[in-house]
Amino acid sequence: MVLPQNKTYLMLKDIDLTKYKNQTHEKEIFRDYNLAQVNEIQVSKQADVLLLFLIMENLFSLEVKKANWNYYEPRTLHDSSLSLSTHAILAADMKNIELSKELFRRCTQIDLGENMKTSDAGIHTASIGGIWQSAIYGFGGVRMLDGRLQISPILPDSWKRLHFYIFWKGQKLSVDITPDKLHLENLTGTGAVEVNVYGEKVIFDDEISIDIKT
Repeated sequence: MVLPQNKTYLMLKDIDLTKYKNQTHEKEIFRDYNLAQVNEIQVSKQADVLLLFLIMENLFSLEVKKANWNYYEPRTLHDSSLSLSTHAILAADMKNIELSKELFRRCTQIDLGENMKTSDAGIHTASIGGIWQSAIYGFGGVRMLDGRLQISPILPDSWKRLHFYIFWKGQKLSVDITPDKLHLENLTGTGAVEVNVYGEKVIFDDEISIDIKT
């Protein structure tokens, strides 16, 4: 089931966007179309429907997410600096780790890449937050769903380690991820911590190591 971006989107003209998906600069579609024409095409700078699957992910099945990803991602040009990070997280969720890594790389290049003029008017601070989210939510697999902490990491093959800290219900947790192990340590240690790891409930007081699942 494909959810409509709005009430008219699915009725708009559908064109081959490959040329613009491979763009080296943003908004290259406007070299060929004016704004009025673009508004009549099934194209998005970022897909709001896919963002919905991140912030309310537990309301949708994996099949629905994949159907909408397969529909909207080819029609999304990422002309918004906020788009790449969301897509990187969702690609990791669907185990498309190579695409997730590529989207993450592109996200990190928004202010620091070869096209340095992208930050002439100021840095993209929200996008910088998106880089953090791509790493922690995407490759780290961290979520808070229904009041429960979830950590289900999936690292790119070329990554040797991802280490970060999070605070959960008064406890400071060290999260150390390697290709083989997820190591959780409760640095505060004043209470037990419950976390969902790959769909299974885990409770620990001080520290625990869990095998990575791919």
